[in-house]
Amino acid sequence: LALKAEMNSVVDTNDTAGKEGNLSGLGGDNGLNNNNNPRKDWSVGKFRAQSMKRLKKAVKYAELLETLALSTKPVPKADNDDAEEEKGDAQDESVVQQPPVDEHTQMEARAYASFMRGNLALEMNQWQVACTQYQMAMQLCEALGQGIVASANAANAAAGNCDGSTSGTGGGNDVNVQQLELFDFFNSRAKNVIAPLLKYCHYELQEKGLSPTEKISFLQSSSSIISGDGDPLQSKLHSLKNETLQTQATSGSSMSQIRFRETVVPVETKDLRMALLKIQDLKSDWEEKERRGKQNNNNTGSRSEGNGGDDDDDAKFMELLSGYDDAVSLVNKELKQLAALKSGPAVNAKKFQLVNLLGYSKYQKLKLVMGRNEELTNGIIQKSKEGDDDEGMTLKHLEEVAHLYDALLQDARAVASLPGGGSPDDFDGETTTSSSAVVEDEFYLEANANVLRLRSLRCYYLARMHASPLVHKYSEAVALLDQAERLANEALEEIGACDQMENGDALLESLEEVAAEMRGEKCRVLALSYLSKSSSTGSGKCLMQRLHDYNIPSSPKSIAHVPPKLEPMACKPSFFDVALNYVSEYPVDELERAMEEYNGVEAASSGILGWFRRG
Repeated sequence: LALKAEMNSVVDTNDTAGKEGNLSGLGGDNGLNNNNNPRKDWSVGKFRAQSMKRLKKAVKYAELLETLALSTKPVPKADNDDAEEEKGDAQDESVVQQPPVDEHTQMEARAYASFMRGNLALEMNQWQVACTQYQMAMQLCEALGQGIVASANAANAAAGNCDGSTSGTGGGNDVNVQQLELFDFFNSRAKNVIAPLLKYCHYELQEKGLSPTEKISFLQSSSSIISGDGDPLQSKLHSLKNETLQTQATSGSSMSQIRFRETVVPVETKDLRMALLKIQDLKSDWEEKERRGKQNNNNTGSRSEGNGGDDDDDAKFMELLSGYDDAVSLVNKELKQLAALKSGPAVNAKKFQLVNLLGYSKYQKLKLVMGRNEELTNGIIQKSKEGDDDEGMTLKHLEEVAHLYDALLQDARAVASLPGGGSPDDFDGETTTSSSAVVEDEFYLEANANVLRLRSLRCYYLARMHASPLVHKYSEAVALLDQAERLANEALEEIGACDQMENGDALLESLEEVAAEMRGEKCRVLALSYLSKSSSTGSGKCLMQRLHDYNIPSSPKSIAHVPPKLEPMACKPSFFDVALNYVSEYPVDELERAMEEYNGVEAASSGILGWFRRG
């Protein structure tokens, strides 16, 4: 407390110095109008030197306070008993000493020391050091405020668990008021004092501190700390990224060429290089966000609900797709300009480059969309397998998977029909896909193999939809399973022949597993088809009610009725009817047939001599 009082007096001395600068806590009456002030004749430079000297001294005291608060050294004893000291040395070495203050006081001392170091770095124009220290101080102040709220809630909970003899208007309210005051103090210090200084340091750092790449990385690391509505850091970050991309696109140092279908294509125009660089930047941001999301899901075990993480991911994904659309529109614009020109070696070479760039942009977009849709499909299938119910995938899940595979199949066919490939000598000068000849290279074979795989999976899940209990179209399901198995075998052969296919081994393994499931599903559907054609009198009963019935029911799934059905019983039974368990239902149909036969015999025996013919 004495050290803190000394530091407060130092800050008050800086206040009375009247210096115009960025020192925190300055303001109020500076005392220069007092005639008894010995420093009234000082120059501005002397005021500056005195203020810096006092500030360095304050930083020194703040660091000393931080060291004492975090110190784990034992306090030396005052007695001079050497024997007791030698006896306790062995015990002191093995016991870990605790800091002299609690965790809250340690955090407060660290926040104060970081704040003072940031002030000193700000006065010395060390913008990066000032940013680092101010960020640390802001984080500690926010943590202190949250800790105060948590302790207040715990105190309220403890007060609520007390007995009725404790008064509700006693010391508990005083504690809550003090906690609220401390919460307001730390939050106001973080938002109203430290945040403006941090923004000013960011501004100075952007103007004359770092290179463009270092500025971008530093602003990305610090923008999340003071982010909020109307935060200028995000706009500055975007403008700085755009300037960097424009510089790279103008110099041609990055994205000067691309590789598509075993062909290296140069990117000659600045606008197209700018678009591709923007796509590359957006893709890296989206992949980093996806990686962090997967790590959070693995740590928590499930995706957290109620937050804006999914909306932010979707916004990033749509922004990346719009970037690919911009690149495609730029290439189409240049192709339209070349369409009116007469064919020649130079014109055909330029068209060949643009056609490959068009195919590259469309392929990257389709690949991104297909990867996301396949992740959604695998997530639905995996979630149904990990469910608690034994029924597996419901009809709704099967419909979702079938629709996703339908969209994947359309995208895969679009990939197989993309323009590009070949060599400039074989290029015929046609820029449209329908009129240009198909180049059967490795890319084309891989795309066709993927089409066969997706066709097989789509047929498989359509067959499962037809074989579901709500649809029970077993003949159509068997035909679809035969088609799915045939397509799966063809896809396995095609994928195995493509040596350079991306994730080819994983696709082969997953498709082999699905092919085994197809064979088992076919056997199950054939059995259900046979059972649906056979009828039984006791098909409406559950298994517990037809233990002695050997007829095969049409839907042998129900073991017992849950809850049990109501059964009539006598009001006051005189004894337990043991034979009731062996008596079947009342044979109404058989009795009706017997009555009809008897009525027919009786009608035939009517007449004069009918009385003599009755047996």
